[in-house]
Amino acid sequence: MNDVTLLAKLLDDKNDDNITLFDESGASVELEQIAVIPYEDEIYAILRPLDADEDSAAVFRIDTEDEESIISIDDDTLASAILDMYNAMSE
Repeated sequence: MNDVTLLAKLLDDKNDDNITLFDESGASVELEQIAVIPYEDEIYAILRPLDADEDSAAVFRIDTEDEESIISIDDDTLASAILDMYNAMSE
């Protein structure tokens, strides 16, 4: 990922590169960045797999201690709150 951290890449308004993540088995998934949302002292990223339909998106928490770590959000209530914030901002 060269010298730019994942967090810096996500926060760069001019960046339109896709994000590549790896699962536990080492398989890569390429994701499109939809938004970065600060919420309750955390930073979240809304990402969509390139092969998913336009209504599909996943919410990830960015670990600000390790700016290369991104954590999938399994809490549906939290994910909905983040997505609701995004939808309100984009109206």
